[in-house]
Amino acid sequence: MVDTQSTAHPLSVACLATGARLAVAGGAACALLSLFFDAPVWVASLRGAAVWFALRWLARLTAKSAVATLDPAPDDPPQASVK
Repeated sequence: MVDTQSTAHPLSVACLATGARLAVAGGAACALLSLFFDAPVWVASLRGAAVWFALRWLARLTAKSAVATLDPAPDDPPQASVK
């Protein structure tokens, strides 16, 4: 894999990387747990894929909301102080 310079916010990069690892672990754990409870392999695979997709979506949503709350939008004018 090639290392590239990221222009994204460091918090976003860290949140997405952690979310990707947690999504893989969560999907695999869900599939394995389904197999322990005698679900067919195709059902366990679908459940694992659904959990993986949901956790990836949640990680992306968390990263976007965290960056949105930290950095003000560049198009917004500065707030005037009221005296």
